[in-house]
Amino acid sequence: MIHYLGYFAGTLTVASFLPQVIRTWRRRQTRDLSLGMFALLVTASSLWIVYGIIIEDWPVIITNLGMVALNGAIGFAKLRFG
Repeated sequence: MIHYLGYFAGTLTVASFLPQVIRTWRRRQTRDLSLGMFALLVTASSLWIVYGIIIEDWPVIITNLGMVALNGAIGFAKLRFG
């Protein structure tokens, strides 16, 4: 049952980044976004994925795959749009 809590928390965590990703790509404006912050978030989430694999914790793995994808999308937008 505790895994459901993990999946729910992970869903909310990933969903919290969706508005920023959508806004960034629609407006193509990234001047105020820190590339360093998104690089750190991608690195941290990648490490959490490794950790989740080691302990075989799917909520941790799936949540952080989502975080890498969304933060990577914002980081890519920052590189593309400046």
